[in-house]
Amino acid sequence: MAMNKKEKDGIAGLKNDVGGLKSSMEEMKSSMEELGRHMGVLVEGLRSEVRLVAEQHGSIITKLEEHDRRFDVIDIDLKAIKGTLFGMSHKLDNHEVRICKLEQGD
Repeated sequence: MAMNKKEKDGIAGLKNDVGGLKSSMEEMKSSMEELGRHMGVLVEGLRSEVRLVAEQHGSIITKLEEHDRRFDVIDIDLKAIKGTLFGMSHKLDNHEVRICKLEQGD
């Protein structure tokens, strides 16, 4: 069975469409590969930044622990000073009472 001109033109048109689709698919594949490379670069940059944040977090924690120890020492010193001042306050009160008694004895 022989094909007429209309059928031959239809087949030729389909071949052109398929060729165009193949070309579009190649362009899409190329774009996807380029996008994949770009995403890889972005991901590597993020990894680097996350690593840096993690390292800084560790050193911040170390500093905070150091400051916490220093504050503990300061707290102990302040409690000792407070105790000393409390004792001196009692002595001062006692001296005031003695001075008042001496003044009244005159």
